[in-house]
Amino acid sequence: MSAPHDPRPCIVVGFDGSPASHVALSRAIQRVGSAGRLYLVHAWHVPQDWLGRGQYQPLVDRALSDAEAVIERAKQGHPGLAGITYEVEMIGGATAKAIADVAEVRRADEIILGTRGFGRARALLGSVAHEVIHLATCPVTVVPERMIEAPSLPEHAEPAIAPASATR
Repeated sequence: MSAPHDPRPCIVVGFDGSPASHVALSRAIQRVGSAGRLYLVHAWHVPQDWLGRGQYQPLVDRALSDAEAVIERAKQGHPGLAGITYEVEMIGGATAKAIADVAEVRRADEIILGTRGFGRARALLGSVAHEVIHLATCPVTVVPERMIEAPSLPEHAEPAIAPASATR
């Protein structure tokens, strides 16, 4: 027998600090509303352990500090987080797997993430969004960076999705 489904929306949002991830976070905040739950996921690169004890720990500390700074910028840039139930998941490891795993464990209704749109070369190698789509056990909404209108934004303002006519 499966567990009963929680009627409150549960959304996982991948956040890397890019303009598209800011739009994804804004959209996730709107979708969960005051009754839902949001899991803000940021995966950070774990340095290679072959560097040795004396050099490894400072690199780990720096990577973790950088990850904490990304999350802090998310909190500062999205005052709407204060009005919802959310948790931060900072995971050392592969981004797509971290996002998909959090969504599965938290029984998310949806994953929302932005994509940087690095072009065809990146598409051949694979992107985080593409990998999440293939790993996810729930629907995935992807905000492409080319849809973001960012040139005239103040430093800490949230980007908005550009009108469709502006992208052609």
